[in-house]
Amino acid sequence: MICIRRIIGTGVALVVVVGALPLAACGGGGGGDDSPDAITVIGNEPTQAAAGEQVIEVKDNMFAPDTVTIKSGTKVIWKWTGTANAHSIQLGGQTSPEQTSGTYERTLSQGGGSFSYQCGVHKEAMVGKIIIE
Repeated sequence: MICIRRIIGTGVALVVVVGALPLAACGGGGGGDDSPDAITVIGNEPTQAAAGEQVIEVKDNMFAPDTVTIKSGTKVIWKWTGTANAHSIQLGGQTSPEQTSGTYERTLSQGGGSFSYQCGVHKEAMVGKIIIE
């Protein structure tokens, strides 16, 4: 009987030890990419534009930034942020719809020069400038 108890006791110990190995392998601290580049941040980050794009925020009574320098062929995106009043974009004889949210886009392909634009609602009280290299 003593031999049987030892065999059974050893068998149970092996099952416990072998059963614990898969759990140890699943523990934290390894295998993942914890570098900052692998983290996706969602929230109140500054507006980022893709290559060949320039974002200009339309806010109440101002554009941010109010002056930008771009390369020819760049898509300019006006993005309404936190506006209580309607605004529109007047540029080169065209006027965007009046809106309080959303975006308006224009690709500017003219080379060398600068273009002033303004809010169609607030006229000279809300102006911006685009310089094209």
